[in-house]
Amino acid sequence: MLTDIIQKLILLAVGVLFLSSGALILLRLKNVNRTEFTQIIKTSDYLNAWILLICFVFTLTYGIFNHFNMKKSVHAIVSLNYSEASQALNSNGTRYNMAEIISDEVVERAIRKGALEKVTVKQLKNCLTVYPCVQGGVGDESQYHISTEFAVEYHASKDTDHLDSENVIKLITSAYKEYYIEKYTDNFRLDPEKPDFSEMEYMDIVSYLDKETQSVLNYLYGMAGKNPSFVTENGSTFNSIAGKVYQFKETQINQNLRSLILQNGIVRSEEEYTDRLSYQNKNIDFDRQKNQVSYALCNEAIAMYSEEMTRIVLVPTWDKSGKYYMGRTKVGVDELSVMATDFSNYVASNEKEIMDNNLVIAKISENSGNAELYENTDALIDSIYESIKAFEKEAITAGREYSRHKMNQCIAVSIYGVSIMSELKTLVVFAAFAYVSLMLRHISKRFPKKA
Repeated sequence: MLTDIIQKLILLAVGVLFLSSGALILLRLKNVNRTEFTQIIKTSDYLNAWILLICFVFTLTYGIFNHFNMKKSVHAIVSLNYSEASQALNSNGTRYNMAEIISDEVVERAIRKGALEKVTVKQLKNCLTVYPCVQGGVGDESQYHISTEFAVEYHASKDTDHLDSENVIKLITSAYKEYYIEKYTDNFRLDPEKPDFSEMEYMDIVSYLDKETQSVLNYLYGMAGKNPSFVTENGSTFNSIAGKVYQFKETQINQNLRSLILQNGIVRSEEEYTDRLSYQNKNIDFDRQKNQVSYALCNEAIAMYSEEMTRIVLVPTWDKSGKYYMGRTKVGVDELSVMATDFSNYVASNEKEIMDNNLVIAKISENSGNAELYENTDALIDSIYESIKAFEKEAITAGREYSRHKMNQCIAVSIYGVSIMSELKTLVVFAAFAYVSLMLRHISKRFPKKA
């Protein structure tokens, strides 16, 4: 902040010199005639060594402090290179909002990411501005324009004077990319809070863990479908991670945990769970009876067809070239046969469910209530849950790496400081202004005080 004050003081001093010298010349102009005025102007020493030296010192001093002040301002161009951007949309189809580039969440993330000290979100945000690089009008359709490039400017204040300007803009744009990826690209997350397993039946816990694992698998399969060849930083692919999760699901949940619970009849409340399974069996048996009746009806309908009708039926048909041929067509018995097969499979599935539930009921009745067995089961459940969370974290990390790789191509950032040519132009203008001010001061002394 001190450099800014000194720079302004130098500019103010030269400005005061210019105004005072001009005012002095105007006051003494009445003391000379036109010939004397012309003579003073013509004979003035425009290459006075002292004037040039003082002008050089002023310009050098101003240039040094101007350079430091210019370094406190930097801007970046954020370019959106995905197809939806031309429609002012995010990659997921929601409305795009450029203000999010310098939102509180992004600024806070940038401060945390860069470990910036002695600065608050509000202080840093006040130093940032964002605007579209090309703005359209609303006068007529020819003026309509949706910008896909946005400028982000940073100008240091007294509260952020201790920060490196280029580092700040890099942190802001990097934080925005992370924010965008998390909010508008693949956002996979399992249940954030661990359920209270002590309030759940053991078989319900198995179903819950199986569902959570399947969710991770579905996410990984979906990402593998988008880019099966993508390799993460640790050398994994979506398919390789999915393979580990699937193997874990089949081994730890479906074999170890499920088998342990079923074989030992482990249950929280024997009476309540037995009643629940019995009720399920009644509902399943009702479905089984419906499927059995449907199967029988299909078979009866098939038996009603005469033998001649069940043979292959050939009918005249046109091919693509317009020629006739005898094509095979289906008869009703074909559809009925397929339906009968389906209903038969449904009946078999219903009977299997009933048998499984009856087996569980039988195992529960044999439950010995071994406390150590229950402790081991609870420990296994906690271990499986933690492993699922680890797989979730690995899947999310891989997904975000892929999204970051994809968005690095879709969101490009170019950072610009103040160019040397811009600084040189400023110095030339200041040097000219300082020289004119000093010359005016030199010339004003040649005018007589009185006529």
